[in-house]
Amino acid sequence: MNRFFNNLLSIPAALLLMLFFAISIGLATFLENDYGTIAARAVVFNSWWLELCLFVLCSIFIFNIFKYKLHSLNKLPILFLHLSFILIIIGAGITRYVGQEGVMRIREGSLNSQFISSNLFLEFKIHDNKFEYNGKKELLLSSISKNQFKIPISFDHKNVQIEYHNFIQDPVDFLLETTDQGENIVEFIVPAKEGGMDSKYLNRYNQSVINGINVGFDHQFQSDFEVFKVDSLFYFSSIYEVDYMRMSDQSKGILNSNTKHRLNHKTLYTINGQSMVFKNYYSNARIIKKSSTIKNDELQPDLLQVKLSISEKDTILNLYGGRGAIASKEYFTFNGLFFSFSYGALNHTLPFAIYLKDFQLERYPGSDSPSSFASEIQVMDGDTTFDYRIFMNNVLNYRGYRFFQSSYDKDEKGTILSVNQDKWGTMITYLGYLSLLLSVVAVFLSKFSRINLLGKKINNHRT
Repeated sequence: MNRFFNNLLSIPAALLLMLFFAISIGLATFLENDYGTIAARAVVFNSWWLELCLFVLCSIFIFNIFKYKLHSLNKLPILFLHLSFILIIIGAGITRYVGQEGVMRIREGSLNSQFISSNLFLEFKIHDNKFEYNGKKELLLSSISKNQFKIPISFDHKNVQIEYHNFIQDPVDFLLETTDQGENIVEFIVPAKEGGMDSKYLNRYNQSVINGINVGFDHQFQSDFEVFKVDSLFYFSSIYEVDYMRMSDQSKGILNSNTKHRLNHKTLYTINGQSMVFKNYYSNARIIKKSSTIKNDELQPDLLQVKLSISEKDTILNLYGGRGAIASKEYFTFNGLFFSFSYGALNHTLPFAIYLKDFQLERYPGSDSPSSFASEIQVMDGDTTFDYRIFMNNVLNYRGYRFFQSSYDKDEKGTILSVNQDKWGTMITYLGYLSLLLSVVAVFLSKFSRINLLGKKINNHRT
């Protein structure tokens, strides 16, 4: 056993671990470029094996301080070097497990005292009008990582289990025509956000928002644009006047609201300023979700599918969520119990509030590209109030929180601040940087350093 630990804590082992660490970070860079930041975190940065590598490295540095008696005066530069690595690793560990970070949005002339976490959570609540169970689990999911998890719960003598089923990043609808157990589905063509056209599907007896319009297909409740199927023909009625243009002859017209009209193919309908084309009807098809990208777009919601089991019954839940937005809760009943589920970021409340007085954006001359942007804010903390200007290299530090100028709203009337609470992790890491600087200085100033010893030998040789 002693031989094992001596080999594990040896200098060759440290060199191998540092090489392994360098290769891992290089791999993470390629993963981040191809699959996104979240994938790099899930596979490398937040992995247990990378944390184990850093823990063993830190142990080797501590062990070698005592083994080689680096705390003596003549080995001061090497001591500072070892201490710098130890402090930086400890600081990184505190940041990883204790620190908080997120995003804070503030509109001009408004006050905010909350920020949204950058980490994502699965939140759930179970109750039966007598007892209640609340839980949450932090998740880091990607298309290339092992996303498996199980949460067993004993609730009122019932065995409830929540487990991972599937994860689809940037999901889009994909139509699968089938001959068995299919549904009646209509397809509309709408303008895509990034340009071009996009297909949107709607099941019969359902309702969905398509291009900003609430569309129903034989739905029991009123919609902005309701589609009816009568025998083999399709009709619609809208609460708005509808402009139409037939693509075959370019003829145009206006259709009255709250009136039944024929729904024709190859006709552009404009409802309340939003356009769509009725493309097709499928009598036996299914809509499935597929990922639309290889690299995760963090601005788009992802789909987490969770399997909920109670005794021998189970069901699949579709939960949409992503970074930068609070997840909406899904409420339902299953097997005699009431549930609420959500997947997304959490709200954190600050012990003070920030008021945005003015957001300022400057552009390069003759260009729409922003050159700089800043937030004129006012911090309100009880009887304490002060003004501050946050911009790219001017960070607000207050009560353990740091606020960075990150981005802004599209209409340039609101600011987006990055929030970080990591006082001890930051301080210890900075101490590590200071120790690293002292080790470099000590190399040149210490009379016991290799540089000074070589200098003395050269001088003695000359004389």
